[in-house]
Amino acid sequence: MNYKFLRLVICFLCVYFIIRCFSSNVLSEIGKSKIYGAMDVPELEGCLSGWRDEWEWMGALETMGASSIDYKEEYLREEVAFISLTFFHNVDYDNNDVNIGIMVNLSEPDQVRMKVDIHYDCKKKELKYEPIYILQGKSGNADKYTDEKSVDEYLSRYGLTRKDVQEYQEYAVYDIVVKTWAKAHHEFYWLERWKLKQCKVIDHTFQFEDE
Repeated sequence: MNYKFLRLVICFLCVYFIIRCFSSNVLSEIGKSKIYGAMDVPELEGCLSGWRDEWEWMGALETMGASSIDYKEEYLREEVAFISLTFFHNVDYDNNDVNIGIMVNLSEPDQVRMKVDIHYDCKKKELKYEPIYILQGKSGNADKYTDEKSVDEYLSRYGLTRKDVQEYQEYAVYDIVVKTWAKAHHEFYWLERWKLKQCKVIDHTFQFEDE
């Protein structure tokens, strides 16, 4: 009797894992659920629960065409100024794409920052790493450097390699976004990470503009 019960439990778990493996990855779920899923993630800033807050947030998304939510600073590395999730809206069809934005302080005294953007295309299931760029100066009035020579010079000046940049991308996507959403929605982090790793990756991190 116990043996039959054990077999039943094992079969159930096998079916469950098969279903989970072929279900949507975490970024697809984030794009579909938007604010309704974000409210369950305590690491996200300003996600209040209630129909009024949901209505106002979705109204802002429809009006502006895009809306962002930031992760709380206490959950981020010291040198990371912010990590944000940006959602999109299109009047013609549902847009469930998600953008992950990362700002890294290379030098606070020199006011130098590195901006990293990652775009997830929900329909194509593509993870695109956008070209990085450097900002120097006060926010809103900073000089922007998008050419390869300038970016490499800034990275070298502050002791970063291209591999370090890729590690920041991995950190934001997997250690912050995937891990917090998986935890909040009672999913297995390792499974959600694996499913996202199966997506097509387009890496334009170091494809810079011409000087």
